[in-house]
Amino acid sequence: MSVDLKDGGIVISNDLLHLFDEIGEGVIVTNRFAEIVGMNRMSEKMFGISRESNLNKVSVALLRTFYDPGTRVQVLPANLPFKQAIASERPIGSREFLLKREDGTELYVQISTSPIFGEDHHVTGTLGILIDVTNRRTLEQMLTQRNLQLSAVNRIATLLNRTIDFKEVLEYSVRQTMDIFTADAGAVLLPDKTGSRIYVAASANLNEDFLSEVHGSQVNSNVFGKVLNSGIVESLNRRANFHMMPDLIKNSPFDSIVVFPLKSKGKGVGVGALFSEIERSLEDPQREIIEAIGTVIGAAIENSRLHEETLQKTRLLESKNQELQQFTYAITHDLKSPILVIEGFAKELKRSGRLDMDQDVLMGAIMSSSGRLHSLVNDLLELARVGSVEATPELADVGALVDRILSEMSYRLSEKKIKATTLGAFPKFYVVTRYVERVLTNLIDNAIKYMGDQPAPQILIGVQEKDDHFLFFVRDNGMGIPEEFHERVFAIFQRIKTRETDNVEGSGLGLAFVKKIVELSGGTVWLESAGKGKGSTFYFTLPKH
Repeated sequence: MSVDLKDGGIVISNDLLHLFDEIGEGVIVTNRFAEIVGMNRMSEKMFGISRESNLNKVSVALLRTFYDPGTRVQVLPANLPFKQAIASERPIGSREFLLKREDGTELYVQISTSPIFGEDHHVTGTLGILIDVTNRRTLEQMLTQRNLQLSAVNRIATLLNRTIDFKEVLEYSVRQTMDIFTADAGAVLLPDKTGSRIYVAASANLNEDFLSEVHGSQVNSNVFGKVLNSGIVESLNRRANFHMMPDLIKNSPFDSIVVFPLKSKGKGVGVGALFSEIERSLEDPQREIIEAIGTVIGAAIENSRLHEETLQKTRLLESKNQELQQFTYAITHDLKSPILVIEGFAKELKRSGRLDMDQDVLMGAIMSSSGRLHSLVNDLLELARVGSVEATPELADVGALVDRILSEMSYRLSEKKIKATTLGAFPKFYVVTRYVERVLTNLIDNAIKYMGDQPAPQILIGVQEKDDHFLFFVRDNGMGIPEEFHERVFAIFQRIKTRETDNVEGSGLGLAFVKKIVELSGGTVWLESAGKGKGSTFYFTLPKH
């Protein structure tokens, strides 16, 4: 068992070759001219040759089967590690090559090469170890491709979450899935409301014949409907599934088609289709990716649909609300004229002095009722105007506003011996001044009206500054409001009917004003009360900006 030197070359004994055969990797021995003079069975298998081959004749050919794995360009024999080890007289570390065999098959190998020294300490050849890394490289490529596809899924999900425009979602989905799977054409198809027909909602690189044929077709007539109903990915190509391919695809330049379901919450909402001009089949990992993409697209389609429906309903509600406001304004405006006529005639009759005592009392009742009706109509007109007339924010001193309101109500407060105090530093900020004044006036007026017979009546008006808004409140220790009325009191014409409130006058519009103005200003309003006889606190917020 030896490597013999002969005329400056190398002769490998059979015993040594048999030993090399026991090694699980390829072994190559070259002479000092970098010509292959021996190899074990694993190397022969890698090159696709038999042991009976004459190495002297095939050596040059074998050395020309090595290619760069990145560029796939042939590597010249002089640049192979065998020649480099001889020239440098040093081992050459592991290098990877693409090996193209005579039968057209390929494999990737790693080669580590060491020089062989003769008795005179000169290099007489090399020993190369070849490791087949094809499976590892294939796995790495699959993992790389899978990571790229998973990254693309994440990118699609991220970008689709940024838009809720229905058309944009569909078009973007087609483009991105084509890019991920290097397809030549693509489409998104959606069923109609009955689920019996399917329509092309978005497409790229598909001709008019295809679109007109598929658009509006019966769901059960083609592969698109089959996938919609089954929820299972279909991958078809001419060689394996020609009979299942749609007729239009058979007559097209496309050799393969992938149809995948678009799902939202487990329910099919449509299908995606990818068309390729080369024959390809979908591997299991790719099926998982495309199913994930289908779920992302399906959810985005459903979200954009809900958004569109919400917009339509919002526009309809806004239209109806505007019509209602216009109707309210027109009716109340028309009511105002006859009320003024009644009020004017009653005043003239009373002023004439020709009424007996009973008539005078009745006329007074008419004037009083018409006055209340006049006030109610004015309130309704003003409520209809809020929000329909443009209001410009201005820098308002809320503290000065509260002082003026309390000054104007001072007679009523002193009459009921109510102590009104303020708490906190009231802000100066941009707001519609008349709106804030109306809210505070109505809440303080409401507290005075429903104070009841408290021995030490009090009203506290305060404010707290928060991060992005101001929290205002009006607190009293009056009659209190049962919990079941906490929401209803803000509705129009809603008043609490109890024995204690029978004599309280009002239109039932005051708190409706408050709610509409606060919400129109971007704030919220609510009520807290422990119940009957325990007072009430009305809170409302206004944004700082």
